[in-house]
Amino acid sequence: MNVRFGILGLGWISTRFARVLQTMEGVELAAVAGRDLDRARDFRQTFGAQKAYDSYLDLIADDSVDAVYIGLLNNRHLELGKICLEHHKAVLCEKPLTTTQKETEEFVNLAKANQTLLMEAMWTRCQPAYLAAREWVQAGKIGPVRLISANFSHPLPYDPANRFYDAQLGGGSLFDLGVYTIEMTTGILGQNPVAANGVASITSTGVDEAAAFSLRFSDGCLATLSCGFTVTGLNDAVIYGTAGRIQLDSCFAPVHIEQYNADGQLLESYTGPEGDGFAHQIRHFAELYRQEKLESDRVPFEDSIACAGVFDSLRSQWGL
Repeated sequence: MNVRFGILGLGWISTRFARVLQTMEGVELAAVAGRDLDRARDFRQTFGAQKAYDSYLDLIADDSVDAVYIGLLNNRHLELGKICLEHHKAVLCEKPLTTTQKETEEFVNLAKANQTLLMEAMWTRCQPAYLAAREWVQAGKIGPVRLISANFSHPLPYDPANRFYDAQLGGGSLFDLGVYTIEMTTGILGQNPVAANGVASITSTGVDEAAAFSLRFSDGCLATLSCGFTVTGLNDAVIYGTAGRIQLDSCFAPVHIEQYNADGQLLESYTGPEGDGFAHQIRHFAELYRQEKLESDRVPFEDSIACAGVFDSLRSQWGL
């Protein structure tokens, strides 16, 4: 059976989602909604959707829509996600689910109360290379993990009018980029941190434009992570164990990984399939829907909640 998606928001991330959806079997684009009807109609025609709306609520109420992809800004996720869940529409919501632990818990509890599938769109965790790295760790190929390092940074000129620098719209590098480093780390380890500490460069609009922070886990493992809009980073990740290391070519969209022993000798490598990584996420979510699952095993609720808890801790330290 085809899973019929509706898309809320017609920005670049929704455009990417729709473009990938077009190439896949077992899914279809039933409807799209934006604030401007002419733009929604253009989007519908470009990507072969059945319907176009200028009302998010009308799309959510449409019986031809099975699942809703929320591609809106961070400040709208919970508001519209709640309505979707109350209408028993499965929700794939762009990361982060929300920007605070309290709201993320509310989001999750709404999904549970309505017995409806909810998943944070953390596509990193659906990448075959990421899954392979996690399997290597779980198999003990590098021994117990003691340290993970990762960075995700790309330059974005300071503009107070840009949503990335707007605190009211959920701007800041931690929410946009740091979330990937956090959830890559917790997924690899299969546990969530017990402490988070860090520093950040804060703009006049009250958001972090760059941040460096550390996580500590109950088994003693540490993570050193960074993100920002100020430089072009390598954006890779390294997982260090007592018997070697695993290198990922990307912390957010890994395709190639390598395993080294403690002497630095390359022992094994893996290269995942080419193509847009959104496809793996869409395929996983659609299968969850078909199987009538309420939660993803790759992006479980507890990890989304814990990530938002890290946001709270760091932002409190930064006075945000």
